[in-house]
Amino acid sequence: MNMNKIIRAGAIAATAVMALACTKSFEKFNTNPDAVQEVDAKSYITTMQMDAVIPCSDVGANAYQRACDLIGNGYAGYFAPCQQFGGGNYTLTYALDAMDYNNVPFEMAFTNVMPAWLNLRIAYENEQVDEDIFAVAEVIKVFCLQQTTDIYGPIPASHFGEDVNPYDSQEQVYMDLMEDLDAALDILSNYNTLTSPQLAKVDAIFAGDYSKWYKLANSEKLRIAVRLRHILPAQAKTWAEEAVAAGVMETSGDGAWLKSTGSVTVKNPSYVSWHDYVDFRMGATMDSYLNGYADPRLPKYFSVATIDEGGYHGIRCGIANMQADNDPDYTVLSCPNINADDPVIWMLASEVAFLKAEGALIGWNMGGSAKDFYHKGIELSFEERGLTAGAAAEYYTNNSNVPANFVDCSLGSATNSYNMSVSITPTWGDSASEEQNLERIITQKWIALYPNGQEAWSEFRRTGYPRIIPIVDNRSNGVINTNTQVRRMTFPRSEYSNNLAQVQAAATLLGGDDTGATRLWWDCK
Repeated sequence: MNMNKIIRAGAIAATAVMALACTKSFEKFNTNPDAVQEVDAKSYITTMQMDAVIPCSDVGANAYQRACDLIGNGYAGYFAPCQQFGGGNYTLTYALDAMDYNNVPFEMAFTNVMPAWLNLRIAYENEQVDEDIFAVAEVIKVFCLQQTTDIYGPIPASHFGEDVNPYDSQEQVYMDLMEDLDAALDILSNYNTLTSPQLAKVDAIFAGDYSKWYKLANSEKLRIAVRLRHILPAQAKTWAEEAVAAGVMETSGDGAWLKSTGSVTVKNPSYVSWHDYVDFRMGATMDSYLNGYADPRLPKYFSVATIDEGGYHGIRCGIANMQADNDPDYTVLSCPNINADDPVIWMLASEVAFLKAEGALIGWNMGGSAKDFYHKGIELSFEERGLTAGAAAEYYTNNSNVPANFVDCSLGSATNSYNMSVSITPTWGDSASEEQNLERIITQKWIALYPNGQEAWSEFRRTGYPRIIPIVDNRSNGVINTNTQVRRMTFPRSEYSNNLAQVQAAATLLGGDDTGATRLWWDCK
């Protein structure tokens, strides 16, 4: 999938494009791809951006709810349902196949994002868009497929758009993504002092600023390198050092936020999920860490609960029986402080600082010390949330605060409290072990990543941190260990209905059964 390899003798047949073009934005390419025609990049770049990381397109917040809140945001401990789903049989009770929720991230990738990328690739092959535009499309694709493979494992990526599209192992997916990313970086390095007026019209992330796309691409390369450090330690080190040397995000202004711009309107789907649908509230793990640390970001992240004693209070995840939909016992607890017009986070500079902190911790050349990058990550996170560096310094020099026990404060007779046994403070341990300081790095990274639960869940699976409070009701029939927690999402049921041979073959690439207990390729610590 390297751009140096994609120019082939003959473009993909028009019928293949027609089969994949699922929205009206693709209609103008439901014709002969060899025909000369003007290409509106907005139909492809914007379409890709709207669903590559967080579903924000006109498919509605229901897709966001099922792809994010009922998977990554719940598994990461950020949010928990405040109403009942499917009689208690749903993904957050580990009944992964009971409903069609496991289909949605796959559908977002392969019926929304990848068809747009395919049409843009055809346009590039036919010299209807320039290499710089396609390089940006490649970066967006990498973000999308990295997240998708981290949900399922093997995915049908490298032959997308061809008559036969088998699943690739997760190892192969990652190798291809890194190859594509490096090819895109080679091109973007020639443009990284420029702003493209053509791209600016359709770019809801950086408004055509190539210097920021270049930093984002290198930051994603660093993220991938750290993700693979336990499975490919030598290669991961090389990639990480290359990314940092080339230039990654350094300041809060470098962050990637999907936001309304020009003719593009972005409504934050999380607002609809927690406010309009009244479906989600603060998770118990966030309650424990943010209250225990007296974290100044707490009121930035959540609202005060509407109960007599006030305060910030969450819900244990995976409660099967919540008595009734929209039960006031739970809806009175802390809501996310996310509004309809808030930008949607893709990747922030604080995450990059924590990636460098982990790299430096294990001896990679990140250009500084693990301790300094750790402090920088907290400072950047505070700045990204409208807080000061002074407040950050006061926070990370507090060596007494630890995560609090979770107390169930719902109005009913629930008994879902949980005793935490975590002694990690925000203060760097100069004499602590590498593992203890890794827990500090990942814990603060987890707080800074909010509300990107998919990435936070991946980091929990990779490292074991932070200590996420287990779900209440495990309905996996003994398949998934409650304490080990869910490791992946099962392949979509729609694939078993529509693509049986390929998905059965994909199951062999997992190295285990198609269940939520089977670990991904990089999940080997």
